[in-house]
Amino acid sequence: MEERLIAQDYRITTARYELSTMEKRILYILVRDIRDKFVVNKTGDKTLFQNLIIKTTSNQLLKDLKERNTKRVKQAFKSLRLRSFEWSNGLPENDPNHEWFEVGFINHGKWKRGGDIEFEVSELILPFFVALTRKFTEYNLVVAISLKSKWSQRFYEICCQWKNAGGVVLNVKELREQFGLTDKYIKQASFKRYVVDVAHKELKELFTKGENDTYFEYSELKNGRSVEALRLKIITKDKNKEVAQTVDVAYLVRTDLYDIFEVEKKPKNKEKIQKLMSKLILNPEQLYVVYGKIQFTKDNKPKEEWQKYLRAVFNLEYDFKNI
Repeated sequence: MEERLIAQDYRITTARYELSTMEKRILYILVRDIRDKFVVNKTGDKTLFQNLIIKTTSNQLLKDLKERNTKRVKQAFKSLRLRSFEWSNGLPENDPNHEWFEVGFINHGKWKRGGDIEFEVSELILPFFVALTRKFTEYNLVVAISLKSKWSQRFYEICCQWKNAGGVVLNVKELREQFGLTDKYIKQASFKRYVVDVAHKELKELFTKGENDTYFEYSELKNGRSVEALRLKIITKDKNKEVAQTVDVAYLVRTDLYDIFEVEKKPKNKEKIQKLMSKLILNPEQLYVVYGKIQFTKDNKPKEEWQKYLRAVFNLEYDFKNI
């Protein structure tokens, strides 16, 4: 199979769900076909979305799995059909322009004799996959669908999301929420053994064999005896080392903060940002932390609240108001 890159809405990558490996493989095929039709070949009309039929085979979905039981595929389709995706434009219900919908990830799955499979994606959810923006995450389809552990899949997405920054600091509590593990693997030792180390081992082994383009090394950041965060170093096929230096991360942080704090209109904000950056550059680890907070804010808060939210965070953590 040839290598292909697909792009996925960042909100889907960081959504708080726990999908099976088979469900994830189906979604990867979904995104691949949508990208081919609406982005690469541009045969689909982005203004006239219709329900989309996607076809694949049992061999594709069961690739590299020891167990060839097709019941896994059928169960995955059932789960995806029942999995809810909810959207609202945020306006009050009594507003004449209020919009809301709830839809399954797929409308139906269909098995044909001989191993051919098809499933349908609703026109309602298509725009969320098609509308490519800078928040999207690119990852290699061949690697993604061949990973055996769902935790490897999630960490692979994280690696691809942050590889241009060379690494990232992940808050353990937030990571548990993203993975749907607030009530599972409660002890850090269990979370490390059954989630983080499983992903690290599989990704690194594939990287060593030349079958994967990126993996991570990590260390734990503690507050006393408690592990509060994981610091990931992203290793890529091209350089086999961190792919970006501190200056690259600093540029990304500064650019985002200048935009969010409207420094062209508010010169005092520019001065504060410059002083904050001077502090952060002296402590590169904090650059990664701030970079992560900015991305979290942009993907989880309304745009009109970005500045207010980050100002509150920076006031608490960096005494921003007195800089």
